[in-house]
Amino acid sequence: MSKTTAITHFRMRQALLGLSMLAVALSGFAQADQEQPGATPFRPTVTSGATLSAPGWLELEFGGQRLGGNGVDRRNSWPYLLKYSVNDRFALLLGGDAYVLATPAQAPRISGPGDTTLTLKYRAPDAPEGISFGLEATVKLPTAADGLGSGERDFSLKGIYGLDLPNGLHLDTNLVATRLGTVLMDQGNYQWTWAAALSRQFGDAWTLAGDFSGTAQSGAPSTAQFLSSASYALSKRLVIDGGLAVGLNSHSPRFTVFSGLTVLMGKVN
Repeated sequence: MSKTTAITHFRMRQALLGLSMLAVALSGFAQADQEQPGATPFRPTVTSGATLSAPGWLELEFGGQRLGGNGVDRRNSWPYLLKYSVNDRFALLLGGDAYVLATPAQAPRISGPGDTTLTLKYRAPDAPEGISFGLEATVKLPTAADGLGSGERDFSLKGIYGLDLPNGLHLDTNLVATRLGTVLMDQGNYQWTWAAALSRQFGDAWTLAGDFSGTAQSGAPSTAQFLSSASYALSKRLVIDGGLAVGLNSHSPRFTVFSGLTVLMGKVN
């Protein structure tokens, strides 16, 4: 590893540590008030649930991940998601990669900010007990540094279905249609993403999950992966997580390792 690379990695670790310490401090505000809501993590699975964070409260998710193998880019990124629920039906989400460090196959290293996503999330309020439905409409804005994104807007619509199962298990499934802003010759304009996650809470703090997901697009190779993760609630307002994903075919990253946190920051109104 070169001296420049070592310095870059050190600075990224310091930034992640600083943000983690800030999140811990924020999570300590007003801990004595037992009536306050708790954090509602959307991470770390690929699959989204229909649940929303506490209405009127600002919530932040932040983490780091590294992927590579099977001829794809070796990529380190620091994803974030800022969440605000207007009420128990609608939420606004702002997300993306705060920073990306990628090494494409047979190409020089690239670094810089990633793309930004804006999402409107809807949760159906009148679903039968034990069942949940949701929708997410997302636009991806091309804010990434050169070489780290397509440079075009993408639009996607996600359907969410959740189901409580016996023995404390919960199943979430997603189907996403994405209208890509740019494609290669002979490729379809739409990419389909599927995902399904099975999770179970153990006690008041631990949650374990397994997640299958993949993509399909006309004229492009399909991808598939399996992800396993664990989450732990350090407090009512702070949840940490970590896990590993492995590719299930030669067109998927061979591995992805990740960790992160979800913190309920404060009430907005």
